Amino acid sequence: MKVTSERLENCQAKVFVELDAAEVDKRLRQTARKISRQFNVPGYRRGRAPFHAVVRVFGREAIQQEALEEFGNELYEKALDEIEYEPYEVGELEDVEWDPFRMTVVLPIQPEVDLGDYRAVRVPFEVEEIAEERIEEYLAGVQQEHAQRVPVERPAALGDQVVLDMEGKAGEQLIMSNEGYEMILEEGGAYPMRGFHEEIVGVSAGEDKTFVLTMPEDDPEAEVAGQEATITVRLHTVREEDVPALDDELAMMVGDYDSLDDLRSGVREQLETEALQKAEAEYLDNVLDGFIEAAIKIEYPEQAIDREAELSLNQMERNLAASGIQLDTYLGMIGKTREAYKREMRPAVEERLQKRLVLGEIAEREGLAIEPEEVETELERMGEAMGPQAAQMMEMLHTPEGRLVVANDLMTAKAQERAIEIAKGEAPPLEAEEEEGIGAEAAAETAKEEAVIEAEAEIKEEPEAGDVTEGEAESAESDNSEPDTDNP
Repeated sequence: MKVTSERLENCQAKVFVELDAAEVDKRLRQTARKISRQFNVPGYRRGRAPFHAVVRVFGREAIQQEALEEFGNELYEKALDEIEYEPYEVGELEDVEWDPFRMTVVLPIQPEVDLGDYRAVRVPFEVEEIAEERIEEYLAGVQQEHAQRVPVERPAALGDQVVLDMEGKAGEQLIMSNEGYEMILEEGGAYPMRGFHEEIVGVSAGEDKTFVLTMPEDDPEAEVAGQEATITVRLHTVREEDVPALDDELAMMVGDYDSLDDLRSGVREQLETEALQKAEAEYLDNVLDGFIEAAIKIEYPEQAIDREAELSLNQMERNLAASGIQLDTYLGMIGKTREAYKREMRPAVEERLQKRLVLGEIAEREGLAIEPEEVETELERMGEAMGPQAAQMMEMLHTPEGRLVVANDLMTAKAQERAIEIAKGEAPPLEAEEEEGIGAEAAAETAKEEAVIEAEAEIKEEPEAGDVTEGEAESAESDNSEPDTDNP
């Protein structure tokens, strides 16, 4: 058997399996013998028909197909041991040629992620500054929450609440009749009819009013559509909105505040806390987007998106089960099948897949690990949080598969934490960096010692004050010698 492979785009590979003619003939004959034992071949006892007779009765193509079903998977498994790629999903048979035999399989392979110099990625952590306008808007909302409707002795106006009796007829047909009906007068209000609200404006409590409105052309009651309707109302009560003043009294009414200034301070603190929580919630996504943007390569097969969608559905199923709801029941309630829901999830799932691959690469390159003790601690915490009603869920989590799920969740959380540390420039140095740092310190210390020794040596070689060097002595001796008197 000869196996070759060819790398394709998007983390796929073509795998080619070739067999020599003798091996193919042997396997076809084995298949034909099996067929002869299962079916009658005219002129021969079962299992005794020669190869050519089986081919004549059933056809060579049928025997080839049967043979491929018998040994194709065996060839596929052996081929996987001889290629350099790690499968991500089961390969798909693309083509089979028989003369000579060549089987072609398209194989999804593991995603590939190259984050490049990911430790240089920096993402600013920005928290929204709370402006005074935000505080005033919040306080205005507090005023509205404590507003009350109080009766007034004046004609009704838009924004008022009114209590009235009403009756309307289009021809002889009664179209509305109600007593003691409460409503807020709104400009353009549609119920009970367009223009009704505006007709009540200017009417005082205790007064009656009759007016005419035109029924809509698309009214469900076809016989009155487009007709004029005569409406009579009797107004009983007019109430206006009484908004409390923004003062110390309102502050004490709202909560444990002694003054309006205390309330303002409390509102600012609350808004700043919310802004911080929002920034923290959005920061991880921003960080992962930063890693994705800086990455050299993030590739994955199409099947990876399907697997991620399935993982998301499984997580959703676990969350629903914790509330006592089955996934199929929920999907039935929203009128969707499992496959339709997965298709809708696809864009969001692909983005989540990229971020999950980034986190996985960070965990590997940072050498992160989850210890068994951490899994046990997390299981205890989950059990306490779920309570006794979640006994079935906890039983499932205490299986090897369940522990793996918990370990994966813990690893994801740990990788997220490290990603944030990197993006803020607060990540601890890697072991290699620490070793390099120690080496640099040692080299610096050695250089320092050598410099001290060299300096000491230079000091020893320098003459003290008053000392005469050998050269200077020779020169002085020559200068002080007596003149040669023999020479004129």
